[in-house]
Amino acid sequence: QDIALRDQEGVILAILSVSDRWTPDKAREAEKVFGADDDAHPAVNYLHNSAGPVYLGGAITGIQQPVHYDFKMRRDTPNELRAYFRKLGWRRIVAFQTRNPLHRAHQELTFRAAKEAQANLLIHPVVGLTKPGDVDHFTRVRCYEAVLDKYPAATTTMSLLNLAMRMAGPREAVWHGLIRRNHGCTHMIVGRDHAGPGKNSAGEDFYGPYDAQELFRKHQDEIGIEMVDFKHMVYVQERAQYEAADEVADGATVLNISGTELRRRLREGLEIPEWFSFPEVVDQLRRRYPPRAQQGFTVFFTGLSGSGKSTIANALMVKLMEMGGRPVTLLDGDIVRKNLSSELGFSKEHRDLNIRRIGYVASEITKNGGIAICAPIAPYATTRRAVREDVETFGAFVEVHIATSLEECERRDRKGLYQLAREGKIKEFTGISDPYNIPENPELRVDTENAEVDHCAHQVLLKLEQMGLVAG
Repeated sequence: QDIALRDQEGVILAILSVSDRWTPDKAREAEKVFGADDDAHPAVNYLHNSAGPVYLGGAITGIQQPVHYDFKMRRDTPNELRAYFRKLGWRRIVAFQTRNPLHRAHQELTFRAAKEAQANLLIHPVVGLTKPGDVDHFTRVRCYEAVLDKYPAATTTMSLLNLAMRMAGPREAVWHGLIRRNHGCTHMIVGRDHAGPGKNSAGEDFYGPYDAQELFRKHQDEIGIEMVDFKHMVYVQERAQYEAADEVADGATVLNISGTELRRRLREGLEIPEWFSFPEVVDQLRRRYPPRAQQGFTVFFTGLSGSGKSTIANALMVKLMEMGGRPVTLLDGDIVRKNLSSELGFSKEHRDLNIRRIGYVASEITKNGGIAICAPIAPYATTRRAVREDVETFGAFVEVHIATSLEECERRDRKGLYQLAREGKIKEFTGISDPYNIPENPELRVDTENAEVDHCAHQVLLKLEQMGLVAG
């Protein structure tokens, strides 16, 4: 059987001639590929909650390359890049894999790596799927282009790699090495915790800091590409320059700005010193990440039917509109059901689809600098997490759990829905015949029992002020 593989617009890119069909053991796959069956890992979360239940395998016949309308002059196939290297007479090429903007420390370490290897440098950033929350590739590429002319002339080039990262640490480092070898590179810089996804459910790193380097070094002869260590560069104040951390003299003043601190300074509109980054890069980042009080964000209410979500959401909307400054959109559960999801029922599949639609609209509102207020029941934790990831690509996601008890919700029920559910006349009713996953770590939990609506809405507003999303 042949299956057409299409892009998002329906254009056929390739044909899969199916020769294998099987049901995977996803837990085993997670352990073997990613080292842990832990949903805190973005790829494991995708594996369990987005990937299909059946796998297909077979030979692929290419029809055409995917079409990209952005940065066309920066996109090369392996053959095109190899031909470019031959044209320039480059025989030794160091590849630098990155999914983050380049700052002065990165420019210094990549230049040093190429110099030590007596090679030219290829900046080879990934512009496909990366880690949730990463800087979008449009902003990153503009940052890379701003840094290119900081290298000595005719030593460095850049090409974009359309690749979906799996954040698989050591195994991904080896995979990246194979890809760069195919693109004509002879060396590759492998960093500390290369392609690491961050912390696991226990708050510990998924991989050791040098696991990727050790596995890469073990297989580099087989791959046919040599590893170059990623040196940790720090700024030495007395010398007004960057040095490798292990080369700094005793007593020297070392300056550094972490990624968390950089994001804080961008969020609060604070100075970012020139010793840390190039002004052109900072300008691009400020365009993408204005001060938090000017960014779009989403307030996502969740709770049982009758808990008070819609009422509080309406009150919050009015308060935010009174303050002005940004457009405010209310995506209430009933409104969305009527206008966006009228064809959907209340099965788990349809509930998930309804919430994902709300999340998509909220992410677009957030991306364009508005405020989205969502008030669905949203009973499933995995779906709420997916919506959070969608929104946090563009701005803050504020989950508000309206923690009204089931007993109180039943007492308030003017439509008699809970009674009908208990009598079995309404199927799959949240809290009765279908579960509600209580949020474990919402930004705010509100108890509405014996509390006025205005007080509850004000609690949310105070939280937004505390987070810097609205001016006090």
